[in-house]
Amino acid sequence: MSIVKKIITFRPSFTVRILTGLISMLILLSVCTFIGLADQTRLNVRAAQFDSRAVEAGAKVYFDQCARCHGVNGEGVEGLGPALASEHFVGRIELVTDAMQQQSIRVIKPSERLKQIEWSGTLESYIESVTAAGLPVKTSNLWDVTHPTFSERFGGPLREDQIRDVTRFIINYGLDPLPNDQALLPPAPGEGMAPRPTPVPLTPAQEAGKQVYVAKGCTACHAIRGVGAQGAIGPNLNKIGAVAEERIASESYKTNLKDQPPATTGAEYIRQSILYPNAYVVAQCPQGPCPAGVMPQNYAQQLTPEELDNLVDYLNSLR
Repeated sequence: MSIVKKIITFRPSFTVRILTGLISMLILLSVCTFIGLADQTRLNVRAAQFDSRAVEAGAKVYFDQCARCHGVNGEGVEGLGPALASEHFVGRIELVTDAMQQQSIRVIKPSERLKQIEWSGTLESYIESVTAAGLPVKTSNLWDVTHPTFSERFGGPLREDQIRDVTRFIINYGLDPLPNDQALLPPAPGEGMAPRPTPVPLTPAQEAGKQVYVAKGCTACHAIRGVGAQGAIGPNLNKIGAVAEERIASESYKTNLKDQPPATTGAEYIRQSILYPNAYVVAQCPQGPCPAGVMPQNYAQQLTPEELDNLVDYLNSLR
């Protein structure tokens, strides 16, 4: 006699199965969402790190290509270019980081310059446009040069990524911009085209000193408006006569002068700088800290006493 065993198997109802499936799906979605959020956070952190590297790369491009005309600290250089670090140009910004570690720029104060020139785009688009294509005409008689083209598309030396990087670097000035009274601001449109004041004529001795300046190759390292001197290795000499008088009164000069008695007049300082260039080295040059030992040490042998006197007279007249 066979015994038939009835095995009673629990079979959940259709409703229970639906609920179980929904709960499982919700758990799976929650896990995937958590993983996705974690991955997005990591991506955002990497994006911020990438942007930081872009700013660093842009800094190198700036110091190699832009500092000569716009200043090491973006303060502008007389006769060559306006400030790019001024609040007038970059405005004021702050970096905002959200809960996802996503960084964004919030404009606290927009660029006054863009409003002044009626630029309808962003500051980023303006910087990229001018950097890439240049400005074919001078926008002001304050500048001795036109803005060159930098993009490879127009025959310049920079790739597109380098132009984007230097744009990010300049925009970053907005985190801590220079006060407008500490920067060389451009004139309002139309205001900078008036003829320059007629310069005071040079004396025969000063004119002879100017020729010495050119003949001895000083133009290769030092910029002076109006003589084709656009060197950027050494300090700008546009107003060296006035600057020399300020410099000898500075604490830096009194503290750091070496192996020479302190100059008591601007002319003495200029003479000292020519004959003993390492006695006092200025802190900042157009492309960064001024290097010691670059200026020739033998001008006492290269120049006759008359040439030296004329050169000092010429430089001292620049004010």
